[in-house]
This record gives sequence, C-alpha cells and structure tokens, in this order.
Amino acid sequence: MDVKCSGCFAISTVFSHAQTVVICGSCSSVLCQPTGGKARLTEGSSFRRKN
Repeated sequence: MDVKCSGCFAISTVFSHAQTVVICGSCSSVLCQPTGGKARLTEGSSFRRKN
C-alpha cells in the first residue's frame, strides 16, 4: 500500500504485514509500527491500497 507521510506528504510503499518499523525516507518520521499481524499506521498518515 502507498502511505503518505503526515509531516512532509511524501508517498512511500509499505507492506501491509510489515514486521519492522517503517520510517519516511524524506523526514525520518515513523509511518507504521508492527503488531502481531498487520502493521499499524501512525496517526495522521493516510494510505491507498494497491490492486
């Protein structure tokens, strides 16, 4: 899925079941954190599913 950073509005591609913390390449803010299953998005970031 594509995740838009809430700080710099850059778009990054993230796996829905990511097992590590995903950090924005531009501003180094955290985009999502792993849980037992699907990754949890950081509050304020938006996403778009890919088909």
